[in-house]
Amino acid sequence: MPGWFLRVKKNVIKNSILPVTSGEMRERGWDYVDVVIVSGDAYVDHPSFGSAVIGRVLADKGYRVGIIPQPVWREPSAVSVFGKPRLFFAVTAGNIDSSLSMYTAFKKVRNDDPYSPEGAGGMRPRLATLVYCNLIKSVYRDVPVVLGGIEASMRRLPYYDFWENRVRRSILLDAKADILVYGMGELQIADIAGRIAEGKGLAGIPGTVEIRETAPCDALMLPPEEEVLRDPDIFGAYFRDFYLNQGSTMALPAAKRFLIQNPPPRYEPDDLDRIYGLPYSRRPHPVYGNTVIPAFEMIKDSITSHRGCVSGCAFCSLGLHQGRRVVGRSRESILEEVDRLGGMDYFRGHVRDIGGPSANMYGYECRAEWKCRRDSCVYPDRCGNLVMKNDPWITLLGEAAGRKGVRHVTVGSGVRYDLLMKASPEILRELAAHHVSGQLKIAPEHTDPEVLRTMRKAPLYSLKDFAADFSRAAAAAGRKLYLVPYFMSCHPGCGIAQMRRMREDILGVFRFLPEQVQAFIPLPMTLSSVMYYAGRDPLSGERVFVERDAGRRRAQHEVFRKEKG
Repeated sequence: MPGWFLRVKKNVIKNSILPVTSGEMRERGWDYVDVVIVSGDAYVDHPSFGSAVIGRVLADKGYRVGIIPQPVWREPSAVSVFGKPRLFFAVTAGNIDSSLSMYTAFKKVRNDDPYSPEGAGGMRPRLATLVYCNLIKSVYRDVPVVLGGIEASMRRLPYYDFWENRVRRSILLDAKADILVYGMGELQIADIAGRIAEGKGLAGIPGTVEIRETAPCDALMLPPEEEVLRDPDIFGAYFRDFYLNQGSTMALPAAKRFLIQNPPPRYEPDDLDRIYGLPYSRRPHPVYGNTVIPAFEMIKDSITSHRGCVSGCAFCSLGLHQGRRVVGRSRESILEEVDRLGGMDYFRGHVRDIGGPSANMYGYECRAEWKCRRDSCVYPDRCGNLVMKNDPWITLLGEAAGRKGVRHVTVGSGVRYDLLMKASPEILRELAAHHVSGQLKIAPEHTDPEVLRTMRKAPLYSLKDFAADFSRAAAAAGRKLYLVPYFMSCHPGCGIAQMRRMREDILGVFRFLPEQVQAFIPLPMTLSSVMYYAGRDPLSGERVFVERDAGRRRAQHEVFRKEKG
C-alpha cells in the first residue's frame, strides 16, 4: 500500500466528503453503501473530476456512495472496501483514457500521471475499465456494473486500438457489464440508480449503450461486429454511419445479440447549474494529507463555464463525448462558484480560467436549436445557423474580476482565435489588457491546407494576421504578452515535407520555433483514428497518406527541434 495512504490519521474525515474507507462509512452511521464508484484517479472532490461529480450527483439524490480510488488491481479484496453495494458498482478509468495515461505517442511508458498522488506513474493499469470489472466480477458476480468515463465512452462500440494495432469490440462486451454510459453521465447515472432501486429494467436510457436480444424496429442497423472487426473497408463504412447519426438509435449485431446505442441526453443550463452548484469541498480527500496531486494543482483555481464544442476536429474526442451543442451555465451560477473559490484558503486572488473546450464558445447559440445533422458547425465552412456571441463571455470575465477577493481573471484553456476574430474582433484589446496572464494559448495544429483538411479544420482567420493583431493589442495595453501556439505532427495526410513547410510558415509568423508540438495519437473512436487504421477518410471515401513507421513518425516530430540550427 502506498505511503500516502499509511499516513492517514483517524477521525479526519468530514461527512461532507464521500468516504473512501469502511471506517469513514461507519463514522457516517452507515453499515452499507448503495453505490461504489471505482476510479482510476485519485479522489479529488472538485467539479473537474468525474468520479467526484458522479458521486455528488448520486449523494444529492439521497444515495449512500463510497469511492475506491485507484485500487490495487492485482488484489480482488481492493474492491471489497465497503462490502457489497446495495445497487451497483460504477466503474471509470478516470479523467483520461488509461492507455493514453500510460503510453506516449511513440508507445513509450510514461513515468508520471498527474491524476495520481505525487504524480506517480503506474497507479492504474492499461484498459483500467476492464481490469476493474474483472476484479469486481471475481468477488461479486451478481452485482450490476455500470461503465462510464472517457475510456468507456470512446470505446462504446468497435474501435481501433492504436496501442494494440487492431480493432477491438465494444468495451461493454469485453467487460461483461450491464450498461455503459457515454458522455458526461450525470443525467444517465441518476436514471440508472432510480431504475435499479425500483427493480426496473435499463432499456432505452438516453446516453447509454446496452445489450439486447432484439433490436428496436426504429434503430439504424450497423454492420455486424464480426465484419467490422475483420475488414478495414467495412470498419470505415460502419464508422461513417455511426459518426453521422448520433441523434439516432443505432443497433450493431454482436455475438447473436445487439449492441444498442441510445441517442444522447439533452442537457440544459439548469442541469449544469445544479451539477456545478453541489457542495464540493474543492480539494483532495483528506486521506492524501499534504501529498500533491498535480492535476488538482493545475485546475483548482479554474471554473468550467460550458460544455460542448462546435468545431468537430477529426483528432478530438470532444464531439463524440460532450457533443457539438454548446450548453452554458448561467451567469449567476458561475459567479457563485467564483465566490466559493474566493473563500478557499488556498486561493490567492487569481482565477486562472473560466472556460471550456474553447473558452470563447461560451454564449454560442444555434438558430436551428442544434438539430441539424452537421458534424461540425465550422467545417468546411461556418454554418449560417451558428450564432457566435463573445459579449456574454468577455462581460462574464469582467464581472468575475470584480468579485470579493478576486484580483485577476485570465483565460487558461485557450481560445479558438479564428472564431474570436470572426465574431468580435473588437474584444481582443480587452482580452489582452485584462484577461491574459502573460501567454495566450491557441491551437492552429498545422499550416498545410491538405493536412488541415484531413483534420477537418478550415481556419476562418489568418494565423499571421492574428499574431499581428494580438501583438498590437498587447502594445496598446502596455503589456508584454506572448502567443503559445500548439501544433501537431504525424497526423494522417502529414509527411516530412509537410512538417518542413510548416516549419517555414511558422518562422514567417513568429520568428521562432515553438516547443509545443504534439505527436498525433489515434484516440479511440475519433475520425482520425479511423483514417490512421484504414488509410481512408470514412466520410469522403478518399485515400489518405498515413505514416505508420515509428522511425519516420519520430523524424516528423523532430523537425521543429533537430532542424532549428
